[in-house]
Amino acid sequence: MNRENFFQYDLYTLERKYPEFEFIELLNSINSLSKSIEAFIDDVTNLLYDSIVEGKIIEIKDIVLPNIADEFEKCLSNNPLYKSYKSISKKSLTEIVVRKFLQRLFSKDGCNDEKHIIQDYTHSWLEIKLAQHIVHDSRFCTIDLLKSLIDKTEMLFSFYHELVENIPINWVLEKKHEWVEVKVKPENILDSIRTYDKDYLDYYVNSLKNQSQENPWDNVKEISRSSNYISLNSEFSFISSVLIRLDISLWIEFWDNLNLPIIQDCVFHGFNFKPKQYVQLVAELVKEETIVKSDLKILLLIVAQNYFDSSFKLSERLSLYEEQDRRNDKNKYLFDEVTELQKDWIDEKKINYEIIIKSLKKKLSDSDIEDWIFSYKPRNNSRHYKSNALYNSEIELLSETYKKATIELLNSNMQKFNFQKFNFYVEVLRDKGDRTFASTLLDAIIGFVSSNKFFWDKTYAEPYWSALKGLGFILSMQDTPIQKAKELIDKFKSNHQGWNPIKIEYSLIMKESFIYSGISLMFENESAFTKESGKEEFFKFLVDHILVQNRYSQIDNSKYYQIPLHILFLVANQIFSDVKEYYERELIDNYDDLYSLLSIITSDKEPILDNSKTLINNRLDNEFLLLKKQYSNRKQKDKVQELEKMIGILNTENKNSR
Repeated sequence: MNRENFFQYDLYTLERKYPEFEFIELLNSINSLSKSIEAFIDDVTNLLYDSIVEGKIIEIKDIVLPNIADEFEKCLSNNPLYKSYKSISKKSLTEIVVRKFLQRLFSKDGCNDEKHIIQDYTHSWLEIKLAQHIVHDSRFCTIDLLKSLIDKTEMLFSFYHELVENIPINWVLEKKHEWVEVKVKPENILDSIRTYDKDYLDYYVNSLKNQSQENPWDNVKEISRSSNYISLNSEFSFISSVLIRLDISLWIEFWDNLNLPIIQDCVFHGFNFKPKQYVQLVAELVKEETIVKSDLKILLLIVAQNYFDSSFKLSERLSLYEEQDRRNDKNKYLFDEVTELQKDWIDEKKINYEIIIKSLKKKLSDSDIEDWIFSYKPRNNSRHYKSNALYNSEIELLSETYKKATIELLNSNMQKFNFQKFNFYVEVLRDKGDRTFASTLLDAIIGFVSSNKFFWDKTYAEPYWSALKGLGFILSMQDTPIQKAKELIDKFKSNHQGWNPIKIEYSLIMKESFIYSGISLMFENESAFTKESGKEEFFKFLVDHILVQNRYSQIDNSKYYQIPLHILFLVANQIFSDVKEYYERELIDNYDDLYSLLSIITSDKEPILDNSKTLINNRLDNEFLLLKKQYSNRKQKDKVQELEKMIGILNTENKNSR
């Protein structure tokens, strides 16, 4: 099978189409049958031409049907599909199929009343024969006639695909201007698309006037939003499909003439572009001789974002073949064929990203490219683990390719910032070890956390966990890490207002919690502490500060302060065991929220110390039943269940320690 079929169709589609491909190949291999059908196809082509040019109404009853029944039966006498048909029906298969073919063509009768799959396959064979005949008939060479042909044959799906794939290049080159022009007035350009919401697009045209040109990627995201809900009309979809195959430079002219970015973006959704076509497209756009009326930066970023989506979707499509439980006797040939293709694709997409980034750098600044690259946020939904893992690996490949393709990364513009960009440059810093840049990067992340663009969902999911670890790392690279950490603690400390606060700024507490969590991970880096006593002293200072902040917060903010306290618990268990006894005692004695306390001390596989078990049992004796009753009264069954689960963990630890 052609490898492009695996790029174009998923496993489920190929399971249906592969037998059809085989059946059509079988019919095409029989020369006598192909010759027998030629006269009929020629007659149909002439009638089709007359119906378009002269508006002639074709009466199907007047068309002479091909006399191929005997030959068809002879060729397929041992075919299982044909045997199945003949076991039920005594009617001539070819007569039924040919009449239906003509009804679809000249009456647009799309009623699918076929009861046997061999009927569909034979229909496709006839449609392909018609398309192959037409592309050799110069009467159909004009774009206007081809547009009418597309309208006439809208019920013939195999015909359309075959026609697009085989339009002669000379038909296009001889009438280049007609192929690339968009005969729609600028104010009526929206007539060239199909959409569910015209009101949105009216608003869209007006909003374009107010778009800032300073940040190309932000602009692209805004002006291409909802493009997946629209598609080109049949005329322009056909032109786009033909030109992208035949001549990339002509396709760019046509694309440029579509005028509106949302339409220029929707083109990629309506046609299955091949990976190499994206690479060729970017390379062509950055050539000095390529001139476009549209904003070149916008066009390049539209292509870049669509390549990323296309590359991920193709990887996802091919990943289905890794699931051997999907393999069976009917589709095993597909699994056999795709093995090498998957290996080739892994190598190919690395090269594609390298070429695309190299091309983009000719016309875009590093900052513009980074805005695109670092716009992709890792996915963490466990229900779609495999798909998310593929998506995240796509992000990683893009980032790694950019790192390899760029020499002076440490001179990057840090004005536009997010966690993805921060995590990327932390990894660069780990390689480079540049303390000056560590200071610059720290200023950038602190500025980002301080801004209204900061968001954290209070989990350890990516990119947040890497950002927390990164903050701890770059703090350790400062000239005076502990002093710098204390400055950040003072900067982000929430000043709680007592028992009657006027307004609670949860966003400020969220930022405070994030900073404390990052500082807690300084203990992963020995370079942050010049002596062990200073390390222990800072640990105790940090614990005391967070516990005080939690106690004096105006309401129960345990869900915020619990996070850095949980990280410090892991630090004491796994990294800095010298403070384990101290920390467990401080938590049990001074952390007021029993539920959060239990969540922390039962979160690691390493059990708490025996002395700590005695202390927590004393608290449980005094508080557990009351807390359980409170949750029960509030109908918080999930918390009651979790509470009992945590107590079960503690009881198990107690038994194991005896």
